[in-house]
Amino acid sequence: MRRFLFLWCVLCLFASCGTARHGSGGADLHPDEVFTVTDADIASEVLLINNAIKGEWKYGGPAVDVSGKNLLAGVGKPIAKGKIKKKLKNAFKSVGLDKLSPRFTFNNDGTCVMRLMGVNINGNYNYNPDLNKISFKWHGIPMSAQLKRDGKKKLHLTFEADKFLKLLSLASRFSDSSSIKAIGKLLDNYEDIMVGFELKR
Repeated sequence: MRRFLFLWCVLCLFASCGTARHGSGGADLHPDEVFTVTDADIASEVLLINNAIKGEWKYGGPAVDVSGKNLLAGVGKPIAKGKIKKKLKNAFKSVGLDKLSPRFTFNNDGTCVMRLMGVNINGNYNYNPDLNKISFKWHGIPMSAQLKRDGKKKLHLTFEADKFLKLLSLASRFSDSSSIKAIGKLLDNYEDIMVGFELKR
């Protein structure tokens, strides 16, 4: 009987504490009301993300990154990147890519314009800043790349070598296709590298 009375007292104590706790905070909130995410919330978040890269970015030079799989990565990575970047810069000059002023324009609505090899190509993009990844679709052709911000006025946009050549080939449909041969020949000498553009405001 004593044990029963003891348990009854304990249960009453917990019940009274719970009532006091709920009462002090006002009406209970339903979990769905707390964690509901609306389309407006998503649109606002996407707008915030896109604002980070919104606007026109102009060519500032070649950009290079070396993946962890590459034998040149690790201790020799900075040296490897420097050498490849220098050769790539010369290759860009040899085809006049730098004079054609490559640039990318990112709009808040998810549309973008790439100017490459002297022509404009319209498309769409999806930017994930947590993964430093951006996905494009130009003329129905999907393509992904790494997009790393360097402060507020510089971006590093790099593609896998084969995708970069595919990008140039896409532009060369409207331009001189022979202009990418020198770059393709250079990239054939390297594996597991990311190449692209350093872009500036």
